[in-house]
Amino acid sequence: MLAVRIWNYLKGYVIIKVEGINLERFINLAITNNIYFWDIERVNFTTLKARVSLKGYKHLRSIRKRINCMVSILEKRGCPFLLHRIFKRKALVAGGITAVLIMYFLTSFVWVVEVQGNERIPGERIVRELKAFGLKPGAFKPFIDTREVETKLLIEMDQLVWVGINILGTRAVVDIVERTEAPPLIDKSVPCNIVAKKDGIINNIYVYQGQAAVKSGDTIKVGQVLINGVVEEPGKPIRVVHAMGRVEARTWYQLTEEQNLRLVTRERTGQMQRGVFIRVGGNTFRFSRKKCAFQNYDTETETRRLIEWRNITAPVELIIEKYYEVIVEEEFLPVAAAVDRAVKKTAQRLTGMLPQEVEITDRRVKYIETENQTIRVDVIFETLEDIGLEERININHRED
Repeated sequence: MLAVRIWNYLKGYVIIKVEGINLERFINLAITNNIYFWDIERVNFTTLKARVSLKGYKHLRSIRKRINCMVSILEKRGCPFLLHRIFKRKALVAGGITAVLIMYFLTSFVWVVEVQGNERIPGERIVRELKAFGLKPGAFKPFIDTREVETKLLIEMDQLVWVGINILGTRAVVDIVERTEAPPLIDKSVPCNIVAKKDGIINNIYVYQGQAAVKSGDTIKVGQVLINGVVEEPGKPIRVVHAMGRVEARTWYQLTEEQNLRLVTRERTGQMQRGVFIRVGGNTFRFSRKKCAFQNYDTETETRRLIEWRNITAPVELIIEKYYEVIVEEEFLPVAAAVDRAVKKTAQRLTGMLPQEVEITDRRVKYIETENQTIRVDVIFETLEDIGLEERININHRED
């Protein structure tokens, strides 16, 4: 149905008013002669309004004479009439063509270079390297070989493992993946201590090599020595070894979550409508006849470029919006249920933050009611994890 309306708009149609006594016979004869109306509206007993194609309107003359009806045009719609009005204004046409050419010319250049995915490498440095390879604001898009630029950037910057360049309109989006730097490994022959990488209370300590500097139940701070690589035993010479072991400690994480006591659910009914738009530059034009009739709905948008050839694109897009009718229901959660929801959300967040071997052993929950029918929940999780971290011993410094 939508395709038919678009086709009629492109071909042109008229809104007519038919006045006469035998309106039903008039419509039947028109249909018999392959003349079709749509959006027929009965105004009164002797008058109706309808829409008909230009070709169909031309063939209505013979039927009008036979039935003795009067047919008049109320409105002319569609591309032929729009173009006719436009081309009557030559200065406007010339200005429009010039504007389109200028816009098309300007969209043939890259005006913005965006870098995404960098964490340790400054974006300014990447932009400088890209500029040296020809990718910069003002570069002519057909002259840019994105694959060549990607290869050169990977060769020049060994901190990168992957580069992807996509030219979207006048933007060049550069996605990069940085090389992951592995933590420095200390050779087993190099003396080292095992120190705490976070605060906690010692639960168990297993010493494979070295000398324990703490015991179960001790409270420790970040950087404190847990297993000493300098072994001192009575009656024996001091030994410096590569400390090895596992130190399990109780640690704590505090997370906060806000939960609304007013819970809104949206369920789709299965009914759907579409809206079709054409966007030219910064202007958007609606092609669908009616706006969405649903009171509550979800929207999904699909955008398609209408003019695209290689790396050259024109700022003309077809936008299709799908409106899904939904039933909105509200319920008010009891405070206990809201707290339980918030605790589950914080537990999911914490699980994503921690390594798999970390065990959550306990939790403490506090909450306060805030404004706007929400509660703020603070959850303190107690975990059991290995907090040991190898740290090299500076032998020269120790001898001094």
